[in-house]
Amino acid sequence: MKILFLPTAAALFWALFLPVSAAAQQAPTAPLPAGESGFTWALGLSASNGPDYAGSDKRGSNLRPVIGLDIGRYTLSSGGGGSLLDFDLEPRYTGVSARLLDAERLKLSAGLRIGGGRTHDADSPLYGLPDVRKTLRARLSATWMFSPELSLRSSLNQDLLGRKGGTTLQTTLQYEWQITPSTEIGLAAGFTVADSTHLRSFFGVPADVALVRTPFAAYAPGGGVKSTDLGIEIKSAVTDRWVVFGGVRFSQLRGDARLSPIVQKPNDYGVTVGLAYRCCR
Repeated sequence: MKILFLPTAAALFWALFLPVSAAAQQAPTAPLPAGESGFTWALGLSASNGPDYAGSDKRGSNLRPVIGLDIGRYTLSSGGGGSLLDFDLEPRYTGVSARLLDAERLKLSAGLRIGGGRTHDADSPLYGLPDVRKTLRARLSATWMFSPELSLRSSLNQDLLGRKGGTTLQTTLQYEWQITPSTEIGLAAGFTVADSTHLRSFFGVPADVALVRTPFAAYAPGGGVKSTDLGIEIKSAVTDRWVVFGGVRFSQLRGDARLSPIVQKPNDYGVTVGLAYRCCR
């Protein structure tokens, strides 16, 4: 299947760097409380364990930095740092994001991030398949708030550099609640749809390398549902500044992705734990 509505670089530039509307320009800005800065930031470290690639039967662990920075309607996030900036349901995605609309029920944002690559060393089962180059991806996101705890969010991602990253659409239903004033738990269930360009890059086997450079037979998946996911996460402020967080996510490959010859384990899970310092709420 093809996803017909793709964001363009020009539209994304407009969304990120120009005012949302004339009314937004004229709206008065509430003064910050005394002693509070005009931005919030989080810095920390997380450890994760998960499959080497989607569909792998081998697992690996890694450490990565956690970074979050919120200035006005802009957010910079890496390693999940954006979600630690406050206890709320407002989505803060990886990369640089701009909040376009922040109504009571509907929230809109746009963003950019670098990612989506995959390389294979000589020990990888995927050795011999073409590498997938990292690329600049654009994102348009919408969130509908059914209640203060329950939200439905959808995010459209597009490769802007034509590096065969394709287009994906991720939709998630999320429920969050605070079990104490300093501890929040969230449950999420969702699915990801991808076009044929994305699925052929990450799950396909080109005919020119099939059974020659790789033991896999040629395979060219079409677009469709890529995966379904279920996750639980927790974050707790152990002091005014220090936050511990963690989560478990279960994933099932679906459709043509699941049928790929490179997929050895279509159902898998990932675990993340971390610690970050946050300032200044």
